[in-house]
Amino acid sequence: MKKYFFLLLITASTAQVSAQQVAQYSQYMFNGLYINPAYAGYRGPVNFHTYFRSQWTGMPDGPQTLALAADMRAASDNVGLGFNLMSDRVGLEKRIYAYANYAYRLRVGWDPEDRLAFGLGLGVIHSGFDNARARTTDPEAVNIENSFLPDARFGIHYSTSRFFAGVGVDNLISNLIFNEGNSSTRIPPVTQYYFNGGGIVPLATDILLKPSVLVKTAHNAGRRAWTTDFNAAAIFADQFTLGLSYRTALSNGQRLSDGLRRPNSVIALAEFVAAGQFRIGYSFDYALNKISNQVGSTHEISLGYSLIKGTQRVRTPRYF
Repeated sequence: MKKYFFLLLITASTAQVSAQQVAQYSQYMFNGLYINPAYAGYRGPVNFHTYFRSQWTGMPDGPQTLALAADMRAASDNVGLGFNLMSDRVGLEKRIYAYANYAYRLRVGWDPEDRLAFGLGLGVIHSGFDNARARTTDPEAVNIENSFLPDARFGIHYSTSRFFAGVGVDNLISNLIFNEGNSSTRIPPVTQYYFNGGGIVPLATDILLKPSVLVKTAHNAGRRAWTTDFNAAAIFADQFTLGLSYRTALSNGQRLSDGLRRPNSVIALAEFVAAGQFRIGYSFDYALNKISNQVGSTHEISLGYSLIKGTQRVRTPRYF
């Protein structure tokens, strides 16, 4: 009971300060479609990807996220198409995000691998709340209705064979049309910005270093919150990746106690690629704060498959 109350306290505090940020994702460097619609078609052939994240495994009803994505390059080499679906549950609240994505890829420079892509995603957000499981003496306090909101996302992605940079924006429409009259009983969506970049540095034969950074910031009702991921990974023979990340604590305009503010985290991650088509990834997040032993660790697993027909091959390995 103590742990259950503590989880609700964390969820409520986070919602008040950062207005319910979009789900966390540690393996962003393995598939950029989840944070940027302009990534659609980057890898070339038809690609399928999924991941499952279980956060704070030591707590009952800890946050859990399940996501699916598919993308491909259309008959025109300049067009990328994609779809992503995500289910995110935090305590008694559950949200489902679904987007169809379109990317237009411009060739820039002399190298055919140098591309500047602009992406747009259109979709819907479903928000639900398990009122039956809420324990309170005031039923009206948790009388939260399910809702559907149309939404849009936008992104820009620049890539070469050795470097990439991008910016993505989620929840462009949903937060604008949110019914403020119900704001006391419903948590509004948040406009979320992603800024990321990285590169490839050869270290030795068949060994590459892949540094990257991701800055996430959320904006709602005049409040901003942000966090940064710093990552360094080594790629061996274009098949096996080992990496470490450091995630800064959630920064915002209000102070929470040290026990409740989102902590700094360290993340270990790995990915294995078989036959150039099958991918499996795993990451382990560990929070660097006083309550880490109580809330437990976080695990994330991902699977991917590239549908390559006959002799079809991507000319350059896709490191991003």
